[in-house]
Amino acid sequence: MPLRPRSPQGGETAGHRLQGEYPEEDFWLFLPRAIDGASLAITTLSSINLLPDRSHATVLVNGTKIGSVVLENFSAAGTMLLPVPDGLLTAGRNLVEVRLEQVHRVFCGPDASFGLWTDIIAYQSGITVPRTELGLDPLSFIAATSAQLAQGKTFSLASDSYAQVLNASPHVARIESLYEGLPPEITVDDYYRVTEQSPQLARVTALPEQYSVPDLPRFQRGGDGAIVLLTNNGQAQASEALLARALGPMPAGTSVPEVVPGKRQPLSELGVSTLEGRGHYIRQAVPFRLPWDWLVLASQRAQLRLDYAFVRDLPKGALLLVKINDETIRLLPLDDVNQAGRRLDPLLIPFAANQLQPGVNEVSFEALVPGEPADAACAPQPAPVFQIFDTTSLTVPESPRMVLPRIDRSLASLDVSRISMSEAAQRTLPLGMLAQISSIYVSDETAAAVEQGQPPRTGSIKIGIPADLSMIPGDIVSKNVAELEEVLLSPPTTTGQVVDPWAKVDSRGWWTLFLDRHKATDSLRELRGKIISLWRGPESDLDSWLLGRSAEAMLVQPSMETPEDLWLIVRPNTDYERLVASLVDMHQKSEGPKGQVSLFGFDGTWQVWRSASRPLSLQEPLTISNARAVVGNYVTLSPGRYIAPLFLLAIGCALSAMGLLVASRRRKK
Repeated sequence: MPLRPRSPQGGETAGHRLQGEYPEEDFWLFLPRAIDGASLAITTLSSINLLPDRSHATVLVNGTKIGSVVLENFSAAGTMLLPVPDGLLTAGRNLVEVRLEQVHRVFCGPDASFGLWTDIIAYQSGITVPRTELGLDPLSFIAATSAQLAQGKTFSLASDSYAQVLNASPHVARIESLYEGLPPEITVDDYYRVTEQSPQLARVTALPEQYSVPDLPRFQRGGDGAIVLLTNNGQAQASEALLARALGPMPAGTSVPEVVPGKRQPLSELGVSTLEGRGHYIRQAVPFRLPWDWLVLASQRAQLRLDYAFVRDLPKGALLLVKINDETIRLLPLDDVNQAGRRLDPLLIPFAANQLQPGVNEVSFEALVPGEPADAACAPQPAPVFQIFDTTSLTVPESPRMVLPRIDRSLASLDVSRISMSEAAQRTLPLGMLAQISSIYVSDETAAAVEQGQPPRTGSIKIGIPADLSMIPGDIVSKNVAELEEVLLSPPTTTGQVVDPWAKVDSRGWWTLFLDRHKATDSLRELRGKIISLWRGPESDLDSWLLGRSAEAMLVQPSMETPEDLWLIVRPNTDYERLVASLVDMHQKSEGPKGQVSLFGFDGTWQVWRSASRPLSLQEPLTISNARAVVGNYVTLSPGRYIAPLFLLAIGCALSAMGLLVASRRRKK
């Protein structure tokens, strides 16, 4: 029964990678029953840079420390067993926390911390349970499924009707969401097939609706020993309820807290306790959410009231960077001997409110502490480098209820029953990808969520391939089909390569540019985009923005008239796991797809394009009290449309004043 990471990484490494000096990670352990007398296996593979005498992992099970693991496996993965006290492992979900302390054997400092990593090989870590003890019950089925997925195998769903599988996708998605982390990958198979793989541990067989079998859904033992959930194509909802009831509700406290605009809120009200930073490169982040109808584009100010302290005798040059959505708003020295070692007076840090956005935001505290000396292993530092106390507070200005179309807002309004695949995608992409994407957006549609500004669940996604681009309605795609196809079909953009500075030097005359049709077209597109940006603001034309880019997938909001309808265009044979992991991450992070076109790059990051013609809508009556903020948002979004008329009005007023002045002087004469 293996460990299952709660935060997906998308398979970039052999295991689940923990990087830095003091990284932590949580894992789920699914068990069919309460187990006594067990040992927890922890399998690790570490960077050769680690100093084994001072590098170790502390392991907790359901909040209780059970022991430590020395990190000394460098050339190959190694396993250590930790006895688990009786009564600690329960049936269903068990939380395993792994907290690492890693020390570089040669260097010390921020750069050295990036060379420290340990992979937790999750599928080789966990509790060993005899296969014969897996019964024909929901918890045994869930535990066996988790074990099968951890071994890198897909989950098999046998059915005779692809259409029924597509219809059942919302219920399958809710089952997948029970596992948290990276949604399981599902393959749809025929009833009769021959496989050369090792026997499965669990699978689902969905019989035709007309096939009458009593007491469905139920569990049976397959011929290969697998636990088979036997159902039919019309009972997906019943199967979902059966598994969800057995596993119970998800633990509380996983959602991002919401900040109320106009109110000063300390971290303690957001459920965040005092933050302690340890090591030489430290990043402590606090995500928070703003209502989807909150919008500030003009020059209003927000404020962070920082209540902090830092330890004595830090090396010269130690710094603390305070950031909002990864933009630095204050740089604080940590080497001031007069301020070290005590709780400082609160520091008021004003910043531009337009650095914030509707949805998920992040305030982060990033410290860089030089090594002393830098060419030897770091000396033990028992005290934290800095503390950010839970009395630290954030004040966000109120704004009129205004909405701009954006991809992340539409994703927050998704109805899982409206996530579908195009016909071309059904023939090209794995059919199980539909439920995998849908499971990311399964949530409780409670009245409280609606009261807090959650958009109604009317959004949709259609999953397609590049061949579908020509069929997508809306000006954003229809005017740029060729350019969007080129982005998805071109090879990866080279990163990290040294560029020859002479490559762009052309000794020929400027007129020879027009002899090369492709260069001439690209240059004209760039020039047109620059000219247009003078009128409508910094947002560029989409075709100019797409130049030189490549992507594995893209999210598109094709029409401003129906902003809730999105398309996810996926490059065939791409790394679907990384894409799914990135979409899961955006629930807790400020990075992710936004704007009207978002490209998922080969480096796992999103590049965002925003249309200059986004319609800004006011969701409340215009009054004297909100008029200034409303006008500020409109003018900031489209400066040319408002500045030019005001400029002409100013000229007209000036000419009128001059005319009146001249006329009055003539009358005096």
